[in-house]
Amino acid sequence: MIPAAKLKERIGFYDNLGNIINVLKISTSMQLRHFQAKIPTDKVFLEELKNSMALINVKNAPHPLLIFKPDLPCCIVGITSDEGFLGELNTLVVNALLDTRKSLERDQLVILGERGADYLRDLGLKFKAFKAISDDFKQDEIERLKNYLISGYLEDKFGEVVMVYPQFISVTTYKVKTTRLLPFVFEDSQGETIPDSLGEEFLIEPSPVEIVGGLIKLWLSFVLSDIFWSSKLSEFAARLMHLDSSEQRLKKVNRRLRLEYFRFMHILSDRTIREVSASRFVRKRYEKRS
Repeated sequence: MIPAAKLKERIGFYDNLGNIINVLKISTSMQLRHFQAKIPTDKVFLEELKNSMALINVKNAPHPLLIFKPDLPCCIVGITSDEGFLGELNTLVVNALLDTRKSLERDQLVILGERGADYLRDLGLKFKAFKAISDDFKQDEIERLKNYLISGYLEDKFGEVVMVYPQFISVTTYKVKTTRLLPFVFEDSQGETIPDSLGEEFLIEPSPVEIVGGLIKLWLSFVLSDIFWSSKLSEFAARLMHLDSSEQRLKKVNRRLRLEYFRFMHILSDRTIREVSASRFVRKRYEKRS
């Protein structure tokens, strides 16, 4: 049986640990709410992009970013986090990343986050690494990844770009989603293909190809920003669920320790009472004989 002093020490330790977890939960909840208020998605942008593309006859503007290149390797990008309590989330993303590969030898892997890079490094795989998304991700982080993907696609280093990331659904729900970024397919928010043109002729400067390329790059910046935002929300949600689960397990452990401490103190009190009663009984008998 564990000594009472040791039990009391453990109860105090778990109480302090519970307070720390509670503070972390509050902090994570505040961060999540803060990010939810900074929704980058602008539905008006998608509508305007669709209208802009409808002015151009895309068939007469065959930009390279529109062309699927099945003979080239596929570039698969995964988003992981370097924050704590997210091992399970990172594992899900990396597993989905590996499952998405079509060719084990040719496909190129890109990973965001040192934790994800460690997973791939342990497996002996080659990959291109980027820093994890910062808590207040800025435009240069998005542009750095976008420029790498576009330049690699235009230089025929790969013929398709696929993104694997945790998609935020609610505070208690997220899922690992796989979406294709390149080659670009013009679709509206309902998934319907945008018409090649509105049936009218327009004079476009400098050229339809350059306009299409500019719109695709603008769209890619928008999509990556939306993906980064969703990934960060998923991180906060996963951490919040992990902390809540840890708090529940900690409460069970603490409850068991308190019960054991109470039982120990009850046994000790009972033994003390018995010893005192026996001592008084012996003393009375001795006094009577005297």
